[in-house]
Order: sequence, then C-alpha cells, then structure tokens
Amino acid sequence: MSRTFIIVFVVCLLVTSVDVGTAQQQSPMFQTNSRHTGVYKTTPAYRFSGVKFVFKTGGPIRSSAALAQGVLFFGSGDGCLYAVEASTGKERWRFKTGGAVHSSPAVMDGVVYFTSRDGGLYALDRAKGRLVWKHQMGGDLPYANGFDYYLSSPTMAGAILYVGGGDGNLYAIDTRTRKIVWEYTAGSRIRGTPAVDENAVFVGTMDGYLLAIDKKKGSLLWKFATLGSTLKIEDFGYDRTALVSSPSLANGIVTVGCRDGFLYAVDAATGKQKWSNNHEISWVLSTPAIDDGKVFVGSSDAQFFQAVDQASGQEIWRYRGGGPIWSSAAVAGPLLYFGVNDGHIVAVDKETGVERWRFKTGDRIFSSPLVDNGMVFCGSDDGNFYAIEGTREPDPPAPSVRRAVFWETRPGFSGRWFSGGTDEWIRDYFKREGYEVIDAKGLEVLMEQEASAGSGSVVVFADNRAPQSVVKEESEKALLRKYLNAGGKIVWLGPDPIAWKRDSLGKFEGINYDRSVRILGIRYPGKSLEGIGWYNSTVTGEGKKWGLSGWGVGLGCVDPSQVSTVLARDEHGMAGAWVKNFGGKEGTGLVQLFIPRDKIIDLYHVKRVAEYGLGR
Repeated sequence: MSRTFIIVFVVCLLVTSVDVGTAQQQSPMFQTNSRHTGVYKTTPAYRFSGVKFVFKTGGPIRSSAALAQGVLFFGSGDGCLYAVEASTGKERWRFKTGGAVHSSPAVMDGVVYFTSRDGGLYALDRAKGRLVWKHQMGGDLPYANGFDYYLSSPTMAGAILYVGGGDGNLYAIDTRTRKIVWEYTAGSRIRGTPAVDENAVFVGTMDGYLLAIDKKKGSLLWKFATLGSTLKIEDFGYDRTALVSSPSLANGIVTVGCRDGFLYAVDAATGKQKWSNNHEISWVLSTPAIDDGKVFVGSSDAQFFQAVDQASGQEIWRYRGGGPIWSSAAVAGPLLYFGVNDGHIVAVDKETGVERWRFKTGDRIFSSPLVDNGMVFCGSDDGNFYAIEGTREPDPPAPSVRRAVFWETRPGFSGRWFSGGTDEWIRDYFKREGYEVIDAKGLEVLMEQEASAGSGSVVVFADNRAPQSVVKEESEKALLRKYLNAGGKIVWLGPDPIAWKRDSLGKFEGINYDRSVRILGIRYPGKSLEGIGWYNSTVTGEGKKWGLSGWGVGLGCVDPSQVSTVLARDEHGMAGAWVKNFGGKEGTGLVQLFIPRDKIIDLYHVKRVAEYGLGR
C-alpha cells in the first residue's frame, strides 16, 4: 500500500494577500464536528432575504463547505479547492488537484485537509493555499454501480486525522508528524466520512457494513451487517448495498443510512441494532443530523425528509421535498436547512416539518448547507456556490385575527390567471402558515360575518378570481365592498379579478374595468390586458414598512391619487403596488401586489404585507 508523502513549499494559483476576518463561529469539518451532528450554534436565517453573492466554479459542487476565520473552503468537480471570503465572496486562492474534489474540507491549526478523485489526501496552508504535504492512497477497488458521487472527507479529533479511501482502507494520520498511525483494511471502498468519539472510529463501507474501529489501535471492535450486505445488484438492477451516508453519533447511538432503504440506529458500544426505519427501498444517502433527541434525514426516490425519534425510531413528521434528497441537514436554532435535487435549498421548522422558505439554484443539490450568522452557504451542480442572506430575527407572533386563503377549482372554470401550479403553491404556503383554505362559499360566509361583526380578518386570493356571489351587486353594495368598508383586508396577487367578469359557474366572459370603478372606486388603465403593460416598480419607504423588498414588475399600475398608500412606484410614477383603505384602521383595505403568474417564488414578503397592521 502506498504511503508516499510529498512536502512542497510553493505551489499554486491565484493567491491574494488579504487580512483574515472573523466569522461568528467556526465550522471546521463536515457537519460541524467529529460526531457529525450537524448542529450550528449560530443565528439562524429565519426567512429568505436575498442573495449575498454567487461564486462560480468550473464544475458541479458536491463538496460541503468548511468555515474558519471568516473564510469558506470547498471543492468543485473542476478539480480545485477554493478559499472564498464569507462576507464578500472574494476569492482568496484556489488549488488545483488531479481529480474532482467531492470531499468536504477539514480545517485545523492553519491547515486545510481534503481528498480528491485522484486518490490524494492533501494538506494546504490555510492562508496561502500552498501544498504542505500529500498522502497518495491506493487505487479504487472495483464497484459495479455508477452512482459513486462522493468521497470520504477528513475528520479531525485532536491532532489525528481519520479518512477513508476508495482503496478500501481507513487511515489514521498524525498531522504533527505526517505519519500513518494505523490503517484498517475494510476490503471495500469507503465513501462515507468517519465519525469519532472517545473510544472508536465509525465508518460505513460500500459492501454494506458499519464498522467500529479502536481509535488508538486500529483494530476492529465490531462489525454491523445491514440488510444491504446480503443483497446483490444483479437481483435488482441497481445498488442496494452501499453505505454512502456518514454515521452520526449522539447519546451512545450511531445512526446511519444505507442504500438498502433503511435508516439504522446501532449501539455505539456493542454494535447491536436498536431500531431501523424503513424508507421502502429508497436510498438513504444523507448523513443524519441529530438535535434534541431527534434524527433528521432525507430520502432519495421516496422524495421526503423526515424527523425520527432517536430513542424509538418512530417518525415524528415527514416533509415532501419535490425531489430526491441526498443533502445532509444543517440545524440552526428552530430551523433545518437542506438541499433537494430539484435545485432548491429549503428551510423547515425542526419541530413540525413546516417549510419556512426556499431558494432555487440552477441544478440539483448534492452539497450540504453551512449556516453562519444568518447566512446559508451551499453549492449546486450548476457550478455555483451560493451565499444566501436571511433575516436574523424570528417572526413576530401570528395575529389573532382570522386569516384565510381563497382557492377552489371545479369543472367549468376558465380564464385562470396563474399557471404551472402557482396558485396551488400560494394556497399551500399560506395553509402551512396557519391560514384556513376557503372556497367561494366560504369566502361569501366569511365576508358576510365580517361585514356585520367588523372583528378584523385578511383574505389572500390564491385563486385570482372574484366569485359572482361577492360582486353580484356591481356597486358599493357588493358584499366584497361591504367587507372592506367594515375593516376587512384583501390581498390580490394578479390583475384585478373584479374586471374579469364570470358567470355563476366561474366561466370567463370578458374584461370590464368599469366594474372595478363602480365597486372599488379604482380605475385601472386600458380596456384589456394588452393596454396595461408591465413596468419595473421600486419599493417605496411605505412599502418597506409594510414588509416589501426587492420588488420587480408591476402590472396595471394605477394613478397614485386613487389609493391610500403606494407600496411600489413604477418607472412612470404610477402605483405599481398599493393599498386602498376603506375607512378601517391602518393595515386594512384592498392590497394590490403582483407576483409572477407561472413561477414559484418565496412568499414571505407577501405574508408580511398581508399581516401588516393586523391585531394592533
């Protein structure tokens, strides 16, 4: 077995000399620590706020970042390891290897350690990116399946580095002497990253075994056989054997996923199984995160993310992700962050599994997020490394008033504004936020009750349609107008639905903006959609106070003199987003916003506007 070390004093590319800043915390290795719990002791990104920077590489980014002294370190399929400032996205340096860098770096005592597809374990000077030493592992052992995306990443425990190789060996290397302390021959590729406790090193193999190796001696303590160790690829046409997931350690239990479709919990001392959770053949590739007695892990073809009780293995909640989930979760405060293979980075509530926000990248995500001081950092297969900025304060308590989202569908509907599932997305988002979903009859009942009681409520129109029952009287006597007069609040996200005249079955009959004048006292420009136009709109100071930011385009912008509050103003000075108050307190009335009709976006700012002034 090769044990060659190369010591080099000067190497590679694009080195810049810049003072190192200080981040809020350090995340020096995969899943933050040697036990892979994935818990970040930092300020969460409560809601999506914007993109701080996007750093472009020349290949897919399946490596997960490490953070040390304000600098992010991550690899790319282009064969480079990058050092990038976390605050600015400015490149410090890059180092070119002979293969794709799909491992996650570990940073310790001024040195960055990582592996490459070329079989090398590299040690670089953290500040300059120069090669300090390199250990060349042996060639990859045979593996029949093509899904071999990840590489084992170094785990640091004191001065000792532990890492697996495609050559089937687990290595323990003293980083002070640069000598191998021991190596254990597993006989199968090792792609997972070792987890380490006081006594043992735990790692999975591609032939379906979870190993516990004596931390000091390198001898086998126990060997746990998964169901996958008994299965053969020729019987299924795909791999149901490999342990690609890295083990996680907490409370004396090792938790790991397998391609046999199970999540396993094993006693760390004895190697005896405590429980398994069945994903029904779906690969479990993500590394489990563990916090507060719960295990958080994703599933591949089953396309869900789950929380499992660590003691019993019983599922607590399940989130449907919209694609396979190979990414591992980062836990920060009350939220979990992970990537989905449909390209989204998602944040969900760790207690309930309710989605809080999402951000779309350009391709699938195999990388795992890192969270620091209200920022989420993650790579994508589009070759970009994303720095996403979040709000640093938790949401205010939900208002006590009634909150509803209007949506329905039935045969006979025509002339819908939203397409591509956007209306369902709006409906589901507000439902997750605690809004009741109401149909046309429910809308009529709510407006009748509130027109009489005036207790306060808000209705967001996910279905951009005004049912005939609430606008039957084409005047100020219309039920919808009575509701607004009594202090109700309506949020429209598309063009004025009153102008879109429909019959009792919801069939579209034509556009008549005179109806809007008679019922609302608002005249939209033009007599048809073609006469309205799309114009760039900029959020006003009032719009920011209500909760808007980063506004884009307004449709059917109106004369500001017709409204009470201009939330966004277009390039002609017209009101591109606005509020018309009908005599209620501030925060009530008709709110006109515009969102893309055929694209899913984060709706947090819409929710902020919808709830502005309620319950005050």
